[in-house]
Amino acid sequence: MKYKDFNEFREAYKKRALSPEFKKAGLETMQQIHDEILDKPIKEWLDIAADVSPDRNGESEWRHALEAIVKDVRAKSQAIIVKNGRTGRDILEQASIDEWKKVAQHPIDIPAETVREIMSQKAVKELFLNVVHDSITGFTKSIKLPLVGDLNKVVDDKMIKGFLTPFMDSITKIATDFVNNKSNQPMMSEFAGQLLEIALDQKPTILDALMNPELENKVWVAIHTTAADKTFRKLGHEHVLDVIKAMKKDAGDKTLRQWLTEQKRSIPFSAPTDKELAHMQKVLAESEACARFMFTELSFHSA
Repeated sequence: MKYKDFNEFREAYKKRALSPEFKKAGLETMQQIHDEILDKPIKEWLDIAADVSPDRNGESEWRHALEAIVKDVRAKSQAIIVKNGRTGRDILEQASIDEWKKVAQHPIDIPAETVREIMSQKAVKELFLNVVHDSITGFTKSIKLPLVGDLNKVVDDKMIKGFLTPFMDSITKIATDFVNNKSNQPMMSEFAGQLLEIALDQKPTILDALMNPELENKVWVAIHTTAADKTFRKLGHEHVLDVIKAMKKDAGDKTLRQWLTEQKRSIPFSAPTDKELAHMQKVLAESEACARFMFTELSFHSA
């Protein structure tokens, strides 16, 4: 090696890393790596994925660090969005809205038993009870028949609700049958589309109600608890392995490029901009670790 020690090499490496020649060679290398990724058999990439340990060291620390980053970024991002005051409709062109509306309105066949279970929940029954109750009391107050007037004096809210409660099962069944009726699917699809329209018109201040520090803390506690859930991790890993096995069987000896071609798709190489390359060069030039690695390898090969 022509360098007497690491310090001399370090200065030469830094100068080289910032040179136009290094930039050109780096760009060519990135192109070659891109091609190598596409031309490697899919099953080899899947083998790599299958060997990723489900219990990686430091995983918990990374997750907690990510929590701190997300909390900081989320608060800043949310404040800016609210300040700008743009609705969803303001930031999307109509063509995009139309396509997402098609997604929202796509018919979904929810199992009848699932709908029945949802509709039989106490909160739903209470909702129906109050709707029917308010309808009845509103009706009796709106007409002027003497008999009804007398009833208003002797029948209170508690008596009306007590009278209606036995009928709640029948009412929820009617509602369930309505939702499950296939002939009502167009109406339900239209309803889903209208929900999207409503969401698009919401002022960004709604984010302050949907996400706040207290709720965010609860979300992260749930994330950390789930990540430490042994059953979830075990079954999740088994599922990933099963999916990989199925993908390998389907892919055979095809490369990623061949598979994409069959799908009439491609992943062209997207070269970094000059500014992006300049940043990469600066990072590499200032990296003590990279310089040390290069010096060690060159020393080994020149020995």
